Formats: sequence, C-alpha cells, structure tokens
Amino acid sequence: MGMSALFSKVRHLASGSSMRRNIGMTLGRQIAAALMQLLVVVIIARQLGPEGNGFYAMAVLVPTLLANFLNLGIGPATVYHLSRRDFSANQAVRGNIRLALVITFVGLVVSLPVLTVWGDTLFPGIPKALLFIGLACFPVMLLLAFLATVLQGLEDFRAFNASVLLPPFITLTGVTVALYIFDAGIYGALTAFILGQLAALIAVSLFLRTHVTVDEAKVAGMRADKAISYNQWILGYGWKAHLSNVITFINYRADIVLVNFFLSPAATGIYVIAVQISEKLWMPSQAVSTVLFPRLSAMKDRSAERLKLTRKGFALVALITALISGVAAFALYWLIGPIFGDDYREALPAFLWLIPGVVLWAGARVQANCIAAAGKPEWNMYVSLGVLTVNVVGNIILIPKFGIVGAAGATSFGLFF
Repeated sequence: MGMSALFSKVRHLASGSSMRRNIGMTLGRQIAAALMQLLVVVIIARQLGPEGNGFYAMAVLVPTLLANFLNLGIGPATVYHLSRRDFSANQAVRGNIRLALVITFVGLVVSLPVLTVWGDTLFPGIPKALLFIGLACFPVMLLLAFLATVLQGLEDFRAFNASVLLPPFITLTGVTVALYIFDAGIYGALTAFILGQLAALIAVSLFLRTHVTVDEAKVAGMRADKAISYNQWILGYGWKAHLSNVITFINYRADIVLVNFFLSPAATGIYVIAVQISEKLWMPSQAVSTVLFPRLSAMKDRSAERLKLTRKGFALVALITALISGVAAFALYWLIGPIFGDDYREALPAFLWLIPGVVLWAGARVQANCIAAAGKPEWNMYVSLGVLTVNVVGNIILIPKFGIVGAAGATSFGLFF
C-alpha cells in the first residue's frame, strides 16, 4: 500500500465528527496520563534507585495480576452487550457490582494464603509487607474496571477519560509529597498508588449516576427473556474474552517476572523502565481501540462495514506507532541518562529490542477488537496462546545468557509469532 493510500485511509477513519472527537479526546487523555505516569516512574526511579523501583513494580504487579486473572472478561462483555443495547445501564451497574464482590471474596481467600506461604518463592527478594499492601488495592482496581467499562459501553468518553486520568494524577501528587516532603519511601509511593485508584472509583460512581436513572423500559432492544439472567449473558461472552485477555496480559508481564526470577530486583527495576516506555507507544492503538470496540460491536448486522472500519483503524495505528517509535528511540538515546539517572542506561538496548514487537502488536490490537466485536473473542485466544508460548520459552532461554536484552528480544519475537 502506497503512502498516499495509507493517509487516505487515516483521513476517512477520522471523517466522522463524533468518532474523530472521541479518538482525539481519548488519545489526549492517554498522552496526559502517560506524561504523569512517566513522571511517577522518574521520581520513583531517582529517589528509590533500581532496587526500590523493582520493589514498587512487583508490589503493584500483585493487584494488577489478580484483577486481570480474575475479571472473567466482564469488562469487554459489558461493552459488547451495552453497545448492542442488550441491557440497560442500570442492569450493568448492579450486575457488575455483584460480580465484583463475589470475585473479590474468592480472590482474597485464594491469594492471602498463597502470598503467606509461597510469597518468598514467587517473588524472591521482595518484602512480603509490600506484597500485602499491593494486595489491598485489588478490590478497588477490580470494581473500578467493571464500572468504568459501563461508561465505555455507553460511549460516554468524556466521563470515561476523566475517570482514567484521575489515578495517575493522584498517584503523581501523592508520590511527590511522599518522597520529597515526608521521605516516606516505598510505602509512601504504594499508598499514593492506592489513593489514585480510590479517587477514580469515586469519580466513576458519580459519573454513572447520570445514566442509571434512565427508565429501563425505554432501552430499545433490551433483553426481554427474564429466564436468562444478566450474569449468564455477561459470563457467556466474558469467559471467552477473558482467556484471551489473560494470555495477552501474561505476554505483557511474563518477561518482568522472569527477569526478577533469573536476575535480581535491581535488574527488574532497570528493565521495567524499558517496558514502561515501550508500552506508551501503544497509546494510539489504545485510543482507537477504546473508541472502535463499542462502535464495531453496535454493527451487529453490518459485517462488511465493520471490516472496512477495522482496516482503516489498522492503517492509522500502524502509521502513527511506527513514526513515534522512531522518534522515541532517537530521543531516549540522549535523554535516558539525564532523566532517569546513569544507572538506567542499560534500559536503552532493551527498549530498542522491544520496538518491533510493539509496532506489530499495535495494529493487531485493532484487528482483535474487530474479532471480539463480531462475537468471536475466543479466536483471539488461539493467537495469544501461540504468542505466549514463544514468549515464555524465549525468555527462559535468553535471559540467563543475555540478561534484560534477551528478555526484550524474546518478548518482541513472541509478538511477531
């Protein structure tokens, strides 16, 4: 495809005023959030050093792992069914709160004994107290995710984006106060992270009040079959999306866990910098996917139109991600030492090895949303399973020999699978 044709597809994708506005708003939110997250990373990296940065990364990983492993695909299922007008906002909010309470109970009952008995084995070198503090954030993260996807399914992106901006803003403010004013160390940084999640949950609850007052009888196309419960519909779609999302999440985080396992918390702290920066290159694909998924799901009887829109989205994110990747690589060559400190210069080669996989996966994210919107999220699972296998095997082979560069190379190669 020539460049003129590619730019033409990009212009056509953004031609709809509402979609252009929503994509622009979402991308702007992600850029603002990324800048705040970057500042958090810089502050923690400089104030706590590589080892402290590794401690923070692993502690935050605990609730993130639980929320991703136990969410049962309820978020994507909520967006899918709300976009198709299968359920009302009232049903989604009440149903998701009930599901969050049940999953939280199960998650805590299972994870508390595991961390108590095997925490030192699973997270070598990480103090258990930090793992338990991270665990305390799991219920908040889970409920926040379940309720925020109601806003996404309703395509209320103004409220959705505002709620997503709150965690990094509160975390940045809290980390700055904790480390520069009170010198509270790693515990202060983790407290700031938890407060950010709580603030977002409160905001989402307030935003949803404008939607849940709608008369359910006026919702066109709402399921009339009372014999089939909300849980059955949500979980019927959700478990298929969940398996795919779990595998994808493991792909994103397996290298971090394996670096800590084979090397050290200090090496993890350096490698995390490369991973966190590389993941910011996914902002365009995340913005487009966030807006496109509910729109594609609503095209339940227009498969040709859905495929056409997906191709335009793929062209948009592939072009933008490739361009910003080149700019980021050039900038980091000069800035990684001055920004993060000389101890983190080893993160640059790892970052360069991550770029090819990041660019490829950006376009694949849009295609995966099209497949999920067509009601076939399990197809994404088959692809992700192959990627995971290559990724984990590659990391196990390459990390002991090549360190964090080996981890980056294996992860990038896995995304090419």
